[in-house]
Amino acid sequence: MTLTAAMTETTTGPWRPTWLPGNARPGLPPLTVVHDPHDDHAFMAAALAAHTPALGRITVHPTPVASAPAALAHDLLRSMGKHLPLAEAGAFWSGNTETTWRAVAAWISALRIGHVVVTRTHRISPRHFEYILALRELTGIRLTLLCHGPLPTALTAALAVLPHEEAHTLAAARRTVGAPASHPSASRFAWWEADGQFPPHPDEPHFLLPTQRAPGRGKIETAARRLGRRVLPLPAAGCFPPEPDEPTTILAHRLHARIAHPIHAAALAARIVTGCPAPQLQQTPAVRAATIRTSRGWEVQTPSWALDLIDAARRFGQLEWPAHSDRLLRLTPWGQAAVTEAAHACGVIESPAGTTPSSRRPAAAHRSTGGTPAPIRAV
Repeated sequence: MTLTAAMTETTTGPWRPTWLPGNARPGLPPLTVVHDPHDDHAFMAAALAAHTPALGRITVHPTPVASAPAALAHDLLRSMGKHLPLAEAGAFWSGNTETTWRAVAAWISALRIGHVVVTRTHRISPRHFEYILALRELTGIRLTLLCHGPLPTALTAALAVLPHEEAHTLAAARRTVGAPASHPSASRFAWWEADGQFPPHPDEPHFLLPTQRAPGRGKIETAARRLGRRVLPLPAAGCFPPEPDEPTTILAHRLHARIAHPIHAAALAARIVTGCPAPQLQQTPAVRAATIRTSRGWEVQTPSWALDLIDAARRFGQLEWPAHSDRLLRLTPWGQAAVTEAAHACGVIESPAGTTPSSRRPAAAHRSTGGTPAPIRAV
């Protein structure tokens, strides 16, 4: 069952990661427990080797002795290549248990993750078992739990009421963790190929926020001199082709890897693609995002690299505020600040004042002011 269908059936308010024994949803893929009582490294190696996001299968290695309610959600986000924000402006949400688990659910569904393998489950807390089982109920993932020691009491209690399978040998474990989840579509953007460089390298290239007209070579060179690093060209707002060129691919990988909150990632992607200011973007309807409206009101095809980002935002909205999920990019003041911080992390900057296409003053008249182009502002 899809996340959207589950929401329609079960939720009148925000989804919460709670699981009740005896209330299992029918038709779910099997829950499998792999027993490794002697902590044989070969079991762990098989689980780590099974991590293949391109095929919809991820392996989660829980952070040792991290018992905070959101800790396992953070590990799941990292397993999908998402880095949590470092600055306070962007990190306000990541300590909120419910919000973080909603982000996990939205990404799992949007990125078509169908099989989640969790190692070291003999050490995770009872609350984490509740959260991961609630996630399974909502998203319909195939869940495989590796216990490298005695079964914890919370898991034993859950297995008493849940249909499940067990694997006790290395051969059975390899078959279980390698169970297929999905096959990648040729038209999908390969978000899993991002290099994951975070924090950003200080010398990495930057990008100018696209406007209605693509920047000329002189404008790019001026920005590069001010920044002391390369500035790569992007298409004009509203003119991104369905498939990205090399500079756009670099930027798209940053958006996928460096922004863990679905709404923040989609807001920045939409700002880049459309050229719309934040207030206009907040009115974007939560429809399936095959097309998107530019600042001039034109409907253009959403580029492949932005589709999953916008879809994740739509799914997150259904979980976080279902009564207002018709507004795709709804942002609080904290969220607006987080988008600004995300743009900074991705190296997206606004054009220097006096060099936009609409300005009548030549760029040379502004050079005496010096300074560095500002990061994109959310408002």
